[in-house]
Amino acid sequence: MAQAGRISHTQLFVGPEGSGNLALALAYAQYVNCLHATDTDSCGTCSSCVKFEKLVHPDLHFTVPTISPYKQSKELAEDWREAFQKNPYINDFDWLQTIDTNANKQGNITSDECRDIVGRLGLTSYEAKYKVQIIWQAEYLKTEGNILLKLLEEPPQGTLIILVANNTEKVLPTILSRAQTVKIPKLQDQEIEDALLAHHACMPQKASDIARLADGDYNLALSLLAVEHDGYFETYSQWMRFCFGGKVDELQKWVENISGSGREYVKNFLGYTSQMMRAAFIYKYGDPKLLRVNEQERQFLVKFSSFLFEHNLSAIVESLDEAVVATERNANLKILFLNLSLYIGRQLKGGQKAA
Repeated sequence: MAQAGRISHTQLFVGPEGSGNLALALAYAQYVNCLHATDTDSCGTCSSCVKFEKLVHPDLHFTVPTISPYKQSKELAEDWREAFQKNPYINDFDWLQTIDTNANKQGNITSDECRDIVGRLGLTSYEAKYKVQIIWQAEYLKTEGNILLKLLEEPPQGTLIILVANNTEKVLPTILSRAQTVKIPKLQDQEIEDALLAHHACMPQKASDIARLADGDYNLALSLLAVEHDGYFETYSQWMRFCFGGKVDELQKWVENISGSGREYVKNFLGYTSQMMRAAFIYKYGDPKLLRVNEQERQFLVKFSSFLFEHNLSAIVESLDEAVVATERNANLKILFLNLSLYIGRQLKGGQKAA
């Protein structure tokens, strides 16, 4: 688009979490303002590129979700700059945790923020060819987003507005209709594996395992890299046996252990469990060639899938997804896992009876 001179003034970069749509938005903004751009990339050395990479260019503006008492993104500019430079693949949960470790409050892009966007984009640019406004997590633009409609439709000359989102279904239709959508595909396993090997001195087997578990989400891959995950399969297979056996004493000991592992480990472990449940569904009702599991996991699924059916599989996966949300909201992990274990046990036994 840049090379053809067809740069749309309002664009929506939409891609799954961890796909790099935010990082790409910044790279694109840097490219169109680079003083010595090549056919394939910005130069990275001119004064404009240096300022963009450090997120200090006077014509680069970010809007991000905030929580009370903050009403505008500029109040959190330093925190955002530090968080983004540490991890350009950051998700909204991690960002809200940066602002408030309790993270129980709902993020929001306020009406004050929307009015501030209109005001600052109405000013003349300092030095860049394009004033750039990046609105991250456009899903957080609720009815307040209507304040921006006229700006999105007819921004001032030399203005580039890039909205970044994970799910177009959660973006206001009135905003969606005013932006050119650019779809960002999820990352391939090999791309994540190569990045882990190149930038994080990761052992080849571990990089391969993490890439498979991350399923295209590089932010999750970094999280798995930071948290020891090698015992996920043993923990998962043991848990399923305890759930089915219904032995409360064994379950309570297991719950005690998992609850003391830390919330980040727990959240990733629940994600791994959901993947294994979906893999069991593929094994039983789909094409086993599509399975993305190792041999140890495959052997377990062959036996375990006899207890899983359409009705109890969907119920278990839904309960796991709800448990991830509860974990993010600081639920009591002991109560959460004990209730979840008993529920999964009932589902497994119910599936066996139904069969």
